[in-house]
Amino acid sequence: MNKNLFSITLSLFLFICGFGFPYKRNIEGAWRLVEVRTVKADGSYTITIPKEGLILFAKGYYSFTWTSHSSSARSWTMSDSTKLNRFNQSIINAGTYELKADKLVTTALYAQTPMFVGGQATFNCSSNGDTLILTGQSVFSSEKIANPLYAAGSHIVNKLVRIK
Repeated sequence: MNKNLFSITLSLFLFICGFGFPYKRNIEGAWRLVEVRTVKADGSYTITIPKEGLILFAKGYYSFTWTSHSSSARSWTMSDSTKLNRFNQSIINAGTYELKADKLVTTALYAQTPMFVGGQATFNCSSNGDTLILTGQSVFSSEKIANPLYAAGSHIVNKLVRIK
């Protein structure tokens, strides 16, 4: 077999194998949420930088918690207004997840907002090294009622960095 024919055959084999063995994205582990971008239907957006939070993916389960609230108060008791501010600037939900190719679907078993318990969020996933981007596609309650933000044509993009 001549050198050119071998090179062509090897290249073709590797090309075909690339389609036969899809890349399996690994999201299991602990992640820090570093940016939340809310993109409106017209393409404009706002960026929120979380102050605290942790996202976990482990064996089909997830926990998604973060807040943009910050307070200098250091006490076990908080005023009602501080509690309300913190609540309104936080996201908390946990449940199960399924990842197929680049599509992540979460189903909430617990959520800060009762409407989301039993609901699902669908994301497109992309990654670059230790950075994971979750681009929201839809968020529905268990009754299939769309989250108002998504119903208005907006979506959220979450940027996560793997914790070493």
